[in-house]
Amino acid sequence: MANQYSQQKQGYSHHDKMMKPGSYAFGTIASLQNDENGNPTWIVSGLYKGSVSMHNKTQDGNATGNLANATLKAKFNMVMTNGSAMHDHRIYNFTLTDMSMPNNSTTVFNGTATITMRQGPVPDVPLSIKAMENNVVSIWVDPTKVQNHFGNTPIFGTIEKLIEVHK
Repeated sequence: MANQYSQQKQGYSHHDKMMKPGSYAFGTIASLQNDENGNPTWIVSGLYKGSVSMHNKTQDGNATGNLANATLKAKFNMVMTNGSAMHDHRIYNFTLTDMSMPNNSTTVFNGTATITMRQGPVPDVPLSIKAMENNVVSIWVDPTKVQNHFGNTPIFGTIEKLIEVHK
């Protein structure tokens, strides 16, 4: 009987972290980043998770017109294609400023985030995140805020799991 209780308790241990209605994406980052001459120089590899939830309804169910709430957290390594200079970065504190759908299969999330760099965290870095065909994600980082550290191309990844929560 004690065994059953511990299993049951274990199943409810995350009750305070329930998923709210919205879309949740999880996946891997796997990308090549170019140098200033456009040559592939860096391998980028890691994980990300993001979410979009609509908190734009009043108690009577009418839309308020407010922007969705979005999050993005990523942790990835960078290493030169010759195996040297391995280091890591994190992206967090994403704040959504604009969201659009340029076509039926692409959603664009523009905003700012904090990115860790060698000198320390850099806040308010403009990002443009695209989700394409629910299979690919790209993260464009404003090169002027991070000394062109990620090159002239977006960081690409795959959407491994996409979860829709309706209630």
